[in-house]
Amino acid sequence: MKKILLLTLFAYMGSASAQITITSTDMPVVNDTLRFSITTTTIDVSGTGSDHTWNYSGLLAEHQDIQHYYSPLTTPYVLQFGFNSTYGIAENNFGLGGIGGVASNVFGFYKNSAQANVLVGRGATVQGLPLGIVYAPKDTILKFPLNYLNSFSGNFKGEASLLGLGSLKQVGSRNTLVDGWGKITTPFGTFDCIRIKSVVVETDSIVFQGFGIPIPNNRTEYKWLAKNQHFPILEVIVNTGVGGSTQTIRYRDTYRPEAYVNNANFTASKTIIQNTDTINLTNQSYGTPKTYNWTINPGTYRFVGGTNSTSASPRVMFDINGFYTVKLAVTYEGGADDTIKSDYIYVGDGIKANFGASKHQTSPDELVYLLDSSAGNPTSWQWTVTPNSFSYAVGTGSRSQNPVLIFNSAGLYDVQLKVTGLIGTNTLVKPAYISIWTVGLNSVSDKNTFVKVYPNPGKDILKLEFANRYETNLQLLNLMGESILNLKFSNTIEKEVDLTAFPKGIYILKIIQNNSLFSERLVIE
Repeated sequence: MKKILLLTLFAYMGSASAQITITSTDMPVVNDTLRFSITTTTIDVSGTGSDHTWNYSGLLAEHQDIQHYYSPLTTPYVLQFGFNSTYGIAENNFGLGGIGGVASNVFGFYKNSAQANVLVGRGATVQGLPLGIVYAPKDTILKFPLNYLNSFSGNFKGEASLLGLGSLKQVGSRNTLVDGWGKITTPFGTFDCIRIKSVVVETDSIVFQGFGIPIPNNRTEYKWLAKNQHFPILEVIVNTGVGGSTQTIRYRDTYRPEAYVNNANFTASKTIIQNTDTINLTNQSYGTPKTYNWTINPGTYRFVGGTNSTSASPRVMFDINGFYTVKLAVTYEGGADDTIKSDYIYVGDGIKANFGASKHQTSPDELVYLLDSSAGNPTSWQWTVTPNSFSYAVGTGSRSQNPVLIFNSAGLYDVQLKVTGLIGTNTLVKPAYISIWTVGLNSVSDKNTFVKVYPNPGKDILKLEFANRYETNLQLLNLMGESILNLKFSNTIEKEVDLTAFPKGIYILKIIQNNSLFSERLVIE
């Protein structure tokens, strides 16, 4: 019986968690690499305490990357941190919180000793200049040795000058507690661990000429640390702001190819253009890829503005009309992805409205066909005819490409066509385009004694003799109904019109005076 009890006790003890102590030897060293996965799944971090079990085995890797621990001497910030820190890690801009948008190539620099792990400052590049935000006092991340219920707190402050124009500032406090120990399970495995909870109250500021723009960057950081791992098994950062709290979750992991699916992405400034336009292709891939490779088919295009196929966000011009397929391939430290958008860019001629008519002069109740001849491949048409004493015929309407009209009343009709295509819209108006009168086509006149026109046929000069000195409008149209001459004059009894600029042919002459119309075919020899 005693033997059975002892075996049972040993079995229980073997399955129980062991309370561990974290020391400086469990921290990263230069040239370490950490493959981590990121998930957007929100998890419950409220449970903790003595001999606690945290089961996060259901976490799904949505993205992955590798974090390097660099020698400070190999970073752009060797002058600021090369001899007062142990290692630097790239932080993409997150380390600068609310002011990260003004900087690039952000690094955090840490000093690791037997007593503590301390953030000594951050490096950031602003307008091509590497700057150092050196903390004084420094931000103490961990104090060693770390055991359950250990606690410590402190303040930190850092500032970097912006070339005499202002500065970047970070100031805050950190309160840390080892609030639990036990076992943690993630997709990476199961480990004995302790959990560290740090409440950070921080304000980031951009200061220009003594005026600061404070941006709060308050958060609670949870880290589960295990022996000999050098990295957190799991890290959860809960950011608190005006819009509520959000979680950022990453955990140590193995290579998972599915985590790189749909990482590559991009947009274009315009997808429907003319071949004189320049577009911007903007990388919107997850994280910060190491390399970019753009492929566009067909190959009738050019990179411009100093960009090329390996630029993060190139500029492109296209030489030939048509559809173009765009592909972006990106690589990360730990994987790669690409995305293809088929027929993503359309290049075409600008749309231009134009039309003709089967007849420009006719009698009421005769069919008149309006014939679209617009350029640029329009996809829709909108006709407007004024006045509205007409009707559409043969099943056509105002949105037909080639409508058929019957006019009900005599008079002059303006015709307007608005066309819409892949590349914009365009509108053309032809005033007095259709003449409807109750007499024949060869000569139409209303109170036709008001003007005498000769010679017809003519050659160089057309002579006009008027009965009165009223304001007069003269229009000469070709057989397509296009106006090629418009004159307006008044207080004239005799008028000569120069015809030498016009080719030989048949034209339509319209003269309007005092609400009277003279319309006649004019032959130029």
